[in-house]
Amino acid sequence: MLGKIQKALSDNQVIKAWTIRHEITHGFQQYELKKSTESLREVTSELFTVDVLCDSENNEGKPGSGLGTVSLLPGADINSALEKAVLTAQLVHNEPYDFAEPTSIPDIELADYDYLEDPAGKIQGVLNTLKETTASFPHVRLTAAECFGQEKTTHLVSSKGIDATQKDTRVYLQWVYIGGSGDSEVETFAEVYRRRISDLDLKEEAALRAQYTSDLLEAQGPPSYTGPIYVQGPTLAVMVAGEMLAGSLIQTLSSATLKYSGETPWDIGKSIFREDVKGDDLQMWANRQLPYGIPSSSFDNEGIPAQRIALIQDNKLAAFIADQRFANYLKMQPSGDFGSIEIPGGSIPQSELQTGSYIEIAEYSWFNPSPVTGDFACEIRLGYIVEDGKRKPFKGGMLVGNLLDALADMRWSKETGFYGNYLGPKAALFNNLKVVG
Repeated sequence: MLGKIQKALSDNQVIKAWTIRHEITHGFQQYELKKSTESLREVTSELFTVDVLCDSENNEGKPGSGLGTVSLLPGADINSALEKAVLTAQLVHNEPYDFAEPTSIPDIELADYDYLEDPAGKIQGVLNTLKETTASFPHVRLTAAECFGQEKTTHLVSSKGIDATQKDTRVYLQWVYIGGSGDSEVETFAEVYRRRISDLDLKEEAALRAQYTSDLLEAQGPPSYTGPIYVQGPTLAVMVAGEMLAGSLIQTLSSATLKYSGETPWDIGKSIFREDVKGDDLQMWANRQLPYGIPSSSFDNEGIPAQRIALIQDNKLAAFIADQRFANYLKMQPSGDFGSIEIPGGSIPQSELQTGSYIEIAEYSWFNPSPVTGDFACEIRLGYIVEDGKRKPFKGGMLVGNLLDALADMRWSKETGFYGNYLGPKAALFNNLKVVG
C-alpha cells in the first residue's frame, strides 16, 4: 500500500511536497488485580500518516503554504483520503515554506532487544518483580498493577528523498499501593515509563513508593515555611523536564514557534533568568540523541535527524528549537523535536545537600507551572520536615514560587540519574521557596 500512496501523491500536480509515515505497532498488556491476572491483551496495528504541502492564496491573492494531514488504515480509499488532505491544505494560508531536505540520520538506541525476544514473558517478569519486591513491605498491599509493552517500527519517506526506518520500544508500568485500614487507609499511585525494562529501576522505585505509603499514614498537616527545599529523583525530573508526554516550561520558552509569534521573552545570548544567579550556573542540552530517552528518535515526524542541541550555556540561551517551517521563517537550521533535557552533575555530593534543616518535597499531586511565566502553586501530596537529622512526614499545603527564579537560586547534586526524559543531577536544593500550610 505504501507504493500506491506514493504513486497517488506523485501523480497529483497540486501537491508541492509530501511525507508518508508508515507505522506498525505491536503491543502486549497485562492487568493484575490483587493476586490474580485480570486480563491479557495483544494488539497489532498498522497506520499510514500522510502530510501534504500545497501552495495557497489568501483573499488578497498573497501566496502562502498550507499543510493537510490524513491517516489511512490498510485497504482505505487512497484517492478519497488525499482529496481531503489537499482540500485542507488549500484552505490554510501560512507564509510559504517547504519540507525538510534529506540529510544524514544517526542510529540512536531506542529498542530494548531483550524485551523483543519474549514480550509477553518480559511483561510477566516485570509484574512478578513488582509482587516480589512488595512482599518485603508487609505494611502495604498491592491492589492493582498494569504493565504495557510496545514495539513500533516507523518507515518515513518523502518527496524530498528521505527514506528512513527506526524501531523503538516502550514499557509503561503503573500500580496502586494501599496502607492502613478503615478510616486511616491511604492510597499511593505510581507509574514508570521507559524504553527499556532495565531502566524501570523497579526494586528501588517500588521500595520508595512503599515507604511513601507508610509515611502517609503518619503524615501531619503542612507547615508554613520559607527556605531551602530539597527535591530528588523523578520528582525533580518532572519539575525540570515536565511530565513525560506534556513538555516543560523550558521547552515552551525555547520554541522557535513562540519566538516567531513574539510570545517568548527569551533571546539568544541573553540570560533566561529575571534575577541574578545566586546558585549554580545552568548548563542544559535539548538531546534527542539520548540513548533510550522517551522523546529520543533517529528522526522526527518531518524526517529531521536527531541532534544534541546546546540550549542554555552559562545561564544564557544558546539556541531555539525549530521545526522545518519556523526554521524557514527565522532563517535558522531546523532542530526538529525537542528531545530530553540533559544537565551535567553539580559539584556537591547529594549527602551534603541533605544537611541542616530543610523541607523535602517527595510527591506533588501535579506539578503544573504556567507554561509562559513559570509561576506555580502546586499541592504537596507528601513532604518531610527535616531537622537535626529527623524526618517528619506531612501532607497537604502548597509549594509556591516561580520555576525560573528557583532555578537561579539552587545547587545541583554531583550524582546524576536518568528518568526517561531527563538526564541530570539526582537531587537539588532550592534555596528559597515557600510552603503555604
